[in-house]
Amino acid sequence: MLRGSITTVLASNEELIKQTAEKLGKKTENNIYYKKIGELIRSVLTPTKLLDQAEALSISSSFYLVMNQLTAIEGELALLAEASGLKGVVIPPPDRETFSKVFKELSISNMISEFVEIDEPVSDLGYVYIDRAFNVKGVGVVVLGFALTEVKAHDKLVALPMKKEVEVKSIQVLDEDQQAVQPGTRIGFALRNVKLEEIEGVTALIKPGINLTNVIKNVNKFKWASEASNVHVVAGGFKVLGSINGNEIKLNGEIPITIKRAIILNMNAKPKTPRVYGYALM
Repeated sequence: MLRGSITTVLASNEELIKQTAEKLGKKTENNIYYKKIGELIRSVLTPTKLLDQAEALSISSSFYLVMNQLTAIEGELALLAEASGLKGVVIPPPDRETFSKVFKELSISNMISEFVEIDEPVSDLGYVYIDRAFNVKGVGVVVLGFALTEVKAHDKLVALPMKKEVEVKSIQVLDEDQQAVQPGTRIGFALRNVKLEEIEGVTALIKPGINLTNVIKNVNKFKWASEASNVHVVAGGFKVLGSINGNEIKLNGEIPITIKRAIILNMNAKPKTPRVYGYALM
């Protein structure tokens, strides 16, 4: 049965991102790079905007942070990698000594390395992250995303946020039919007995019995971030607005309770302060 690893490449310019991703896999659809290693499918995500980078990290099992200089952008990316809590490879700028001094308080300072391939396992969170849904003639509704749980053909799942039950008619990975997949695998599901308009805006397919929450506790603010009352919470592929009250965030939507960590962004941060507010352990 196929399983996957998911990694996100972070850098301040698209050329650095591309160069690193090409060492890890071959580009296919939606700027995702892939490499098949036996039964493992490595997926490499290459976002370039902060919210997209946070979303990619939130479903990843590792990251690559590539720096060729030290600017405010690199500092923000370093905090983003730190907030993710993931294992990663940090490729420092030529002035490695200054980098180590600037970021000595962050755990990612212990991840400095030359380029090396890593494939961390993906946790089973009980749902499938969905990034696209569309109709295919002769097939019906198809969704694309990443399995963050084991899924078999004919499994019944619940589409979020509309809470509509759907059935997985068939599974494809890299254009090959599969009977089942394990966490971390980039998937295409054909769905049975559902119309596209019934799941417009779908963000996930969760297993029955997985509970949801609209409250996040244990918020950890970075000392470099400015205070905020309203933030973006990015967790397990979900992007939800929320309001901070002490050490707690009340969300404007729901996320599965199986998610263990959230990245918190303040997109309206004061000038010269990072938009990465911190993180929450859930």
